[in-house]
Amino acid sequence: MAAEHHIGWFEIFVTDFDKAKDFYSELLGWQFNKSTTLGNPYYWIIYTGEGSVSGGLMKKTEPHHSGQAVVLYVETEDIEGTLKKAEELGGKIVKQKTIISEKAGYFALFTDLDGNTMGLWSKS
Repeated sequence: MAAEHHIGWFEIFVTDFDKAKDFYSELLGWQFNKSTTLGNPYYWIIYTGEGSVSGGLMKKTEPHHSGQAVVLYVETEDIEGTLKKAEELGGKIVKQKTIISEKAGYFALFTDLDGNTMGLWSKS
């Protein structure tokens, strides 16, 4: 089962977009483009290189991200089923399945037993 659930996206929560973009661009050569499809005016898409997982820079403001700075999004065919299983195992749902856009698919958030936020992503 684990082979079917690989990392498909990540988000880094930051307090200053310009400083974060400069840091990661200089350090790792990552490129950034302001998002126009996610409905969040404060979201930057991170391009980490051909064949690599990409992600996003997001403003660190939401309470469930107060102590955590990175969220990994795990691909799954069944967001609702995965959320249910996480809850059965002691996790807590933070955000139910939510559409990003028709093109980008859907996401959800849950916390693990230690309160770490994890994301789920699915095309449908």
